[in-house]
Amino acid sequence: MAYVIDYELLEKLEEKVGKEEAKKIAQTIELIYNELDKKSESLAQQKKLELKDELTKELATKADIDIVYQKLELLKTELESKIEISHKELEAKIDKEVLKLQNDIQKLDKKFTIMFIVLAFLIIFINKDAVELIIKLLPFAK
Repeated sequence: MAYVIDYELLEKLEEKVGKEEAKKIAQTIELIYNELDKKSESLAQQKKLELKDELTKELATKADIDIVYQKLELLKTELESKIEISHKELEAKIDKEVLKLQNDIQKLDKKFTIMFIVLAFLIIFINKDAVELIIKLLPFAK
């Protein structure tokens, strides 16, 4: 941006130092303004880049967020598959235990049936009155 010296200032300079010297001073001031403008633009650009680098290091970019999201999706998929495997393993163990319990119940049922029959025969053969009672009750059983 070119800076132009004010007309009144130029006139005062001409009065004090002469027309040629005033012109040289005005040109020098303009050069100084231009140089300062360039340096300030350069410094502003440099500060802008430094700030951008610093923010890039500190803040998450969209790419960083996308990477984290992808990693979370992978973890979610892994966890879901592990949960599914564990669920199937638990179901298999439960089914195995249920079968084992059913077999145990059937064995106990057979034992109780045998014990009941043995007990009934023992009562009948040991107690003569029981045989007479059973014979009397048989007509009612029909």
